[in-house]
Amino acid sequence: MSSDMQDAFATRKQVEDEIAMHTQAIIDLRGRLNTMTSIARLPPELFSEVFLHVVRDSYADMSSNYPAYDAARFYTWIKVSHVCRSWRAVALGTPRLWGHILLTKRPVVENILARSKKAPLLVRVHIMSPTDERAHLLENVLQDFSRLQELRVSGPARLLQELCPKITGSASKLETLVLADNALYGQTYAQTVGDTALPPTLLEGQLPLLRSLEIRRLVFNWRNPVLSSTLTHLALTGRLDSQSMLGSFDQLLATLETMARLEFLEIEDAIPRLPAETVTLPTPGRKVALPRLRRIALTGQCLDCANLAQHLSLSPATRAVLVGRGSNSSRELIRIAGELVARHKPLLTARISSTYNAQLHLRGWRTVVDPNAAPEPCIELRIDALSYPTLASHLVHDTKVLAQVRTLEIASQYADWRWKVVFAGMPKLRTLSMSYDPGEEFLTALSKVFRGKKGRPPSMILPDLRVVKFAQTRMCSVDYEKDEEGLDFLDRLEDWLIMRCNYNLPIDELRLAACTNFTEDDMDRLVGLVPKLDWDGMVEFDSDGEGDEDEDDEDEYDDPYFDDLVDYDYDYDFDGGYDGGYFGFY
Repeated sequence: MSSDMQDAFATRKQVEDEIAMHTQAIIDLRGRLNTMTSIARLPPELFSEVFLHVVRDSYADMSSNYPAYDAARFYTWIKVSHVCRSWRAVALGTPRLWGHILLTKRPVVENILARSKKAPLLVRVHIMSPTDERAHLLENVLQDFSRLQELRVSGPARLLQELCPKITGSASKLETLVLADNALYGQTYAQTVGDTALPPTLLEGQLPLLRSLEIRRLVFNWRNPVLSSTLTHLALTGRLDSQSMLGSFDQLLATLETMARLEFLEIEDAIPRLPAETVTLPTPGRKVALPRLRRIALTGQCLDCANLAQHLSLSPATRAVLVGRGSNSSRELIRIAGELVARHKPLLTARISSTYNAQLHLRGWRTVVDPNAAPEPCIELRIDALSYPTLASHLVHDTKVLAQVRTLEIASQYADWRWKVVFAGMPKLRTLSMSYDPGEEFLTALSKVFRGKKGRPPSMILPDLRVVKFAQTRMCSVDYEKDEEGLDFLDRLEDWLIMRCNYNLPIDELRLAACTNFTEDDMDRLVGLVPKLDWDGMVEFDSDGEGDEDEDDEDEYDDPYFDDLVDYDYDYDFDGGYDGGYFGFY
């Protein structure tokens, strides 16, 4: 190389060094300028706590069952360490931040584990198959088992069964443990019971701080020592083909008796069955007191759910969800639900609806509330394969569970109700909401007149009724759908409102929402019969009973959710350090 070229390279190198020096000087000056802002005066300890809240919120929102792009979203919290050098120093100097781990790729996990130092670990992982890289990463994480504060694992049942023996050693910090089979329903039950059985001595006697335990779609026994007396949250989902491995019903009660700290209890398909020939519940020999329990959810065959519920002594603050399958012995479950309500304050608000997997869904509150905007109900009852006439006779008439109800909402497309029985069981009803078409007998039942006794004038049923709401109800019908008297629903509604006025029991408020075959002219017919009329103004005709179809049904599918997705790269923070970029600060 000639001397001229050497001189040129040397000169260029000198200029580049000066540029780097001045660039660093500018960065330093901007950093000093940032220290003059109000936020920069906050102590690093406060920044550390704020960052920790960001990470905790992101971790809490994540579900181990979500696909990989949501894992990428989780690690976007690392952006807080890219705002400026001082913030990055705080983040790297707070090992607790890096203790929140969602297993993704090996470089990511290895870097985060290194930054977490000796901080407690909270780990989530969703494993798709035994060959999934995350299965091997989990084994590496379990080598630091003594640091685990939370472990949530979702994967194939056989893999979880093989993993359990590796969960050994002292779990002195473990507070939350979740093991869930993530196979689809058909795949789960294609496996043998042995493929999904947990070891009978999982973590025996080494769980001093365990508070939350969830076992989903895995086989277990009620004697398993992992069912610790320290638990405050317990959720168990069994398998219908593993009932023989659960143990006895007395073992279940004995285990629950040790859990005086329980605040949340969920049991699905994990209640030892009564003998097949059992029709009525046996008298409970003892009751298990759970004084701290705030919510209980039982799912299974009607008779088994009712059997466990009747053996529990619950406080008035406990919110109960009972989900019974099958029509056999549904009456017993309804009776037990009524007894649970009767032990404390009566229901004042109720909502009855049909759901996708249940023909009966009752929700009840002990205060007068709007069912659509109310908090979680105090009682929730769902039963499959139960006809609504049975609901009317058992739930309303036999249990008297709705005798004090002031507000009732019914959302059901089934019109086969015994309306006279329903309304006779709710004499104090003030607000009635009805969605869909209630059938011809609905207004007939509301028009029932009682003869006066001891010189009193006759009166109508539901004397306290003042507010009535209809939603998605067909008000007028085509000629061939009218009853024998040539009347449709609107005609009968008008006659009923006049009748209420004649008996000095007028309806104060009538609300109509999304009702079909109803126009402004029809609205004029009701003016003067009700002081307050509330109509949404929607005019929609459905004369053929099948509804109007959208003529343009070939529009291209468009989902704005996927349009807004950002394909974050959760490896970007681990590829060679910080490059001096900034988001507003240095």
